Amino acid sequence: MIEPRGDGLRRRGFTLVELLVVIAIIATLIGLLLPAVQSAREAARRTACSNNLKQLALGAINHEQARRIFPSGGWGWAWVGDADRGFGEDQPGGWMFSTLPFIEEQGLYDQAGDGDRVRISQQQMEGARRTVTSPIKSLTCPSRRAPVAYPKPQDGTFVANNSSRNPTGGNVAGRGDYAMNSGDENVSETAGGPATLAQADTFKWCNDRLGKRTGDCGLARMFSGISFSRSEVGIKDIADGTSHTYMIGEKYLNPANYTTGTDTADNETWCTGANNDNYRTGYAAPMRDRMGVVHTTAFGSAHAASWVMAYADGHVKALSFDISQTVQRGAAHRADGITAP
Repeated sequence: MIEPRGDGLRRRGFTLVELLVVIAIIATLIGLLLPAVQSAREAARRTACSNNLKQLALGAINHEQARRIFPSGGWGWAWVGDADRGFGEDQPGGWMFSTLPFIEEQGLYDQAGDGDRVRISQQQMEGARRTVTSPIKSLTCPSRRAPVAYPKPQDGTFVANNSSRNPTGGNVAGRGDYAMNSGDENVSETAGGPATLAQADTFKWCNDRLGKRTGDCGLARMFSGISFSRSEVGIKDIADGTSHTYMIGEKYLNPANYTTGTDTADNETWCTGANNDNYRTGYAAPMRDRMGVVHTTAFGSAHAASWVMAYADGHVKALSFDISQTVQRGAAHRADGITAP
């Protein structure tokens, strides 16, 4: 507003009340827009998470087409991947390791080997350690955590039987937010496996290559999913149909342990053999990540309204946390006659 005065014009500034009103309006607009911005960001993160699962699912399917089996589950938590031992029951590393060559990560796969199948050299052990400590972006859900190496406080500096130890004070490992479907029972892992390669041929394994129990190991009646300890499951073994059977999904995790490495279902590495870090089942209901709640076999996610599953035919679907146990277990079992959801 311009007001005349005796010697010309005088300009009047905003009053304190006017400034407060403007500030209040700006604060209100920010309050209205911030949830929308946060929602858009989470939608983008959720899409990136789904894309990760799509990539992993296609890698697993390419593995099946090349080897006639889906990625195997490995030997147990005390072993990581060995590039010299191929694919299937002889591979000590888990499904993520076996999938590497099929998701354009051949170099990371190759460094965990030295060309000698029957002996593990120091060169190979150091290469395996480098692989273990290398995070992979496509294995990490951006709604949960960043793709970096996280502390590994379990077992001091020990990494695996076929890996060199991490430096004192620098014991870290890459981790994954996705788990392979082991079946519909309440067990998703086996023991640590043999202590040496030489013992592998005579070791008392708890299940055969299709998941049937072979000994009294305290496990569930069988592993009925796609991947588990020493598994060799192919498309021909999925009687319920690939489009109805879970393959790779988001795993549940306690938010308090996203970065600590202290969760009993997230304390190893992404390329460890069959254990509940990287394998889950349909026995329990899927769960949204909840502070202070630990669960070692459930699927789940950090997303507010859904979790994401890649099926054995490669399609990816967002599922409700309220899915019924009958449907959940049916989709986790590859051959029980239940073809849902």
